[in-house]
Amino acid sequence: MQFETERLIIRPLNKRDLNAVYHSRKDVETSKYIGKPATLVDVKKRIEEAELPWKNVEGQKMLMVIEHKVSGEFIGEMLFKFTHVDHQIGEIGYRLSPNQHKKGYAFEATRAFVSYLFEHFELNKITAICATKNKPSWQLMEKLGMQKEGHLREHMPLGSGYSDSYLYSISKREHVTA
Repeated sequence: MQFETERLIIRPLNKRDLNAVYHSRKDVETSKYIGKPATLVDVKKRIEEAELPWKNVEGQKMLMVIEHKVSGEFIGEMLFKFTHVDHQIGEIGYRLSPNQHKKGYAFEATRAFVSYLFEHFELNKITAICATKNKPSWQLMEKLGMQKEGHLREHMPLGSGYSDSYLYSISKREHVTA
């Protein structure tokens, strides 16, 4: 699976991404609302997981890289996983490298990813979760047309303890009409 936007290539994570992903994931600032900064071992395990055959099963992560189309520069990562195959519900996540914020890449990549997922998978709804203090993330979800479904108390373990989270979603019907 690979697709492109005006400026970006979205493709599967692989071994050649090791250094870029490690550099991005070890950053304390970009990790503060997601979890503890990654070690090199963590990133190697993530790449091994990404290289497993896709089986369309609940919980298996489809791990993708956002790459600049012209420069080949690593922009960030996205993931998709089915949370309820029978109910046709999946979840997305995204993370940009520290030097790639405020360039419109997250919106461009995530909007295309959501469209791709609805088009190529049997999905009725896509969800996303973020820490309530991660304002850029929930603002992106709203810009994508996602609706806030809930406030999950002490839902996300972070380095500073458990954080409340927001749950957002968009249905295929809403996405088609957006």
